[in-house]
Amino acid sequence: MSTKLRDETDQRALGAMLREAFFSWPSAVIIGFVMVMFALNVLPFAFWQSWMWLVFGVLAEGAYLWSTLTDPVAAQQAVARMLQEKYDPNDIRNLHARQQLRKALEYKTNIDAFVAKQAGAMREGLSQTSQEINDWIGQIYQLAKSIDMFEANEIINRDRRTVPTDLENLKRRLKIETDAAVRSEIQDAIETRERLVASLRTIENNAKRTEIKMDNTVAQLSTVFAQMQLLNSRELDSGRAQRLREEIRDEIASLNDMVSAMGDVYDYGRKEKDYTAALDDLGEEDASQSTETPTARRASSQSK
Repeated sequence: MSTKLRDETDQRALGAMLREAFFSWPSAVIIGFVMVMFALNVLPFAFWQSWMWLVFGVLAEGAYLWSTLTDPVAAQQAVARMLQEKYDPNDIRNLHARQQLRKALEYKTNIDAFVAKQAGAMREGLSQTSQEINDWIGQIYQLAKSIDMFEANEIINRDRRTVPTDLENLKRRLKIETDAAVRSEIQDAIETRERLVASLRTIENNAKRTEIKMDNTVAQLSTVFAQMQLLNSRELDSGRAQRLREEIRDEIASLNDMVSAMGDVYDYGRKEKDYTAALDDLGEEDASQSTETPTARRASSQSK
């Protein structure tokens, strides 16, 4: 996941923090107090003028919003809410994948809470690591959606049921067919179905690997949390901290490769159009041949 998407998440979190701070009760008290003082034209000092209440209100509200935005705990909570909304586990139909995504979000919340408690260089260094884990969560979400897509793909489900059986039937038919033209058509159909079987096997294996990858990745999040707690400010620039960041980046790259591999699920229906078209053509030829007389059938074979 790119830096652009990470920046987008941070911007959304910032926007959410601003909205929540503006509509909070302290903000309402500031605005309400200023409006009352302005409406009643209260002048607490000799030099005071009514319009100064408006300036005071803007400055007070600005100071409150700024203090909220710079609060690390508030920032951590806002990012957690953004991730929960953007990568909502309720969007996932597969039960196991949904549970794994929930665990990943819980680990991320714990990591952010730990980072928020740090100070100075320690918090600054760990914040970068925590932001990279946002990409990690996004990839887990994409894997979970891929599993859903695999299970809900009607074309794949149909072909998984029918193609192996069709393949065996064609092989038996080829053994007893004597007409050369028909044997050629059957051989083409067998090759078509064999390619389909290979594609289906690849997709099925990727789906199994995806589930295993999700389990391992969520377990790694727990390990990362434990490793972060063992770091101290002196180790932030050391090889140990660098190795931790590299492990996270390597895992993100690995997850991205898995997401790309599961892209076959999305492409299957489009990619196999030439296969299904060939199968339809064969079916039409079978139907036409079944209505032909043996003499006409031989004549058609000779003409080919």
